[in-house]
This record gives sequence, structure tokens and C-alpha cells, in this order.
Amino acid sequence: MPRQSIAIVLCVLAIAAIAFYGGRRSAPAQGTLTQAEIDAEKAAIAAKEKMQGMAATAKPKLAGTAGGRMLDSAVSNPSERAPLPPANTQLKSILAELKARADAGDAEAASRLFKDMQTCAQVQRLNQMLPAMSNRVLADAPPGAPAPRSERMLDFLQRNLDFTKNNAAMCADLSAADMAELVPATLQAAQLGDAEAANCYVGANLNNWPGLLDNPQWVQDYKSNALNLANGALQQGDWSMAMLMAQAYGGGSRNMLNQLTGSDPSQAYTYAKLMSLGQPTGTQQSQRSTNALSNFSSQLTPAQIQAADQQAQQMYQQYFNNTPRQTGDVANAMRSCQGGGPGF
Repeated sequence: MPRQSIAIVLCVLAIAAIAFYGGRRSAPAQGTLTQAEIDAEKAAIAAKEKMQGMAATAKPKLAGTAGGRMLDSAVSNPSERAPLPPANTQLKSILAELKARADAGDAEAASRLFKDMQTCAQVQRLNQMLPAMSNRVLADAPPGAPAPRSERMLDFLQRNLDFTKNNAAMCADLSAADMAELVPATLQAAQLGDAEAANCYVGANLNNWPGLLDNPQWVQDYKSNALNLANGALQQGDWSMAMLMAQAYGGGSRNMLNQLTGSDPSQAYTYAKLMSLGQPTGTQQSQRSTNALSNFSSQLTPAQIQAADQQAQQMYQQYFNNTPRQTGDVANAMRSCQGGGPGF
């Protein structure tokens, strides 16, 4: 309720109370009320009812209910929030609750919704692709003892089969409409601070967005949010996002981010330089990184190279604390949209 409205109502109450009780003290002791007393009492009652009505309508909109449970806003104490449903609960049964809590600003619920939906999307993709992959691997396997490559492929298939089996119950009965929540859930989790969701959203592959043709607004949302999310992640020292930006500006990934940034040799060199500065401790710079720097520098003037070097060094100092990345940091960008699955 606006403070001004509260102040007005309180003033009305005070005036009414003064008039009422002042009239009581000066009134003759006859057991009857004067007209002034009657009017004052009515005013006091009316003001009290108005105060109660305004207080009721002023309850935060974020405090809705889902499944009969109160929701929490983004600013509420996390320790006071209702616990999330147990892990591996059937997503269909808790989808509305998680979405309502995420809409209310609950970052933990948003992250849970993102991860569960990505897991189920991966399960659906694997269920579509594994039969054909299995037949191809078995057909290529030599008779007798399998070759090392075939053994690795069989192990890969087995891990993916185990993944789909382990998550079958959680992902049961989800409709196409349910799965269409995947993209907005990913964006929402990213906006509420989930780094994995940000990498997944920014590095989006259109083929992994179910329902895109029915939701063209998603493309506009991506254009409005992707670079902001990318810059925010970079400022948090996210090496996965640095790699996505290097690939996008270099034209190495023809995904939505590349369509947004376009190919830019200067920026591609800058991010390639940043990645080289963050080479994991104790490892040599890869030939691929060396080739990238050489390729992009050949398209730039000495002045442009100097400016790009300075920009990369500044980002490394300011956002990454001059600390080399750990081995495997960059791979997280590739896995962020796989819902914890082994991937392809």
C-alpha cells in the first residue's frame, strides 16, 4: 500500500478517535449518545474497515500459492523458504509449482526447473537417436572381440542408455506443451544467476528449442538478453562464456550467438588472446589456439592487434583475476544443455 494512503487513513482514524473520545468526556452522563458522538464513531469504524481492506489488497503479488504452499520472493530469506521437492520427483507433478516459485524470484526453484527440463529434453533426444546409433555401432563392430573404438562406442551407448533409464520416471508423461517451457525456464534461471543456464541459453542451438516455430517471440527475447547475459558471465570470470564468445566472433559456431555478434576478426582475436592468457597451469598452448591467433592477427593491422592485446589483458586482470582456468572449465559450455547426461 502506498505510504501516502497509509498516512491519510491514519489521520482519519486519529481525528475520528479524538472527536469520539473527546465527545465522550464532555458528554452528559445520560446513557445516550449525541449526534456528534454517533458521527465520530461511524467515522472511526469506516476508517478502520478501509484500513483493513487496503492492507488486504496490498499483500505482495509474489506471495501466491502453488499446490497450497506459500511462495517466496527473491528477497526473502532462503533459509525460510519451503524446501524444494525431493530430487527425481516426477517433473510433471511439480512443474506448475516450480514455475510459480521461479516467477516469484526463487532462484533455487528456477535452477531446479532448468536442470530438470534440460534432463528431460536430453532424455527425449536420446530416445529418438539411440536406436539408430546402436544399430550402426553394432553393424560396424568386427566379429569376435570388439576393436578399441567399438568398445568405446559401446561404452558410450551404455552410459546414454543408463541415463535415459535412470531418468525415465522423472520425465514420464511430459507433453509437448510442458516441454515448451524449456526455453523460458532456461532464460529465467540465467537471469536469476545460474551460470550453467546462462551458458546454455547464450550458446543456444535452434534444434534444441522445442516449440520454437510456435513461439517466435523467443528469438526476440534472445536478441534482447543474450549479450547482456554473456557480458555478465564474463564479468564473473566464466571461461565457458569466454570460449562461446571466441567461437561466435570467429565464426566457428554457426549458432544463434554468431548470428547476433557476426564474425569480427578483431573481437575474435581478442577472445582468442584471452583464452591463451588463461591457458591451464602446466600445459602448453594448444596448436589450435596458436593457429587461431595467427589466423586472426593476419587480418588486423599492428595497431588493431595492440588494442586487442590490451583489451584481452584488461579482461584477464579485471574479470579473471590473472588466474589461469582449470582443465575442463571450457568443456562446461558444451555440457550445459545436456541436463547432466553423457552427451554425444
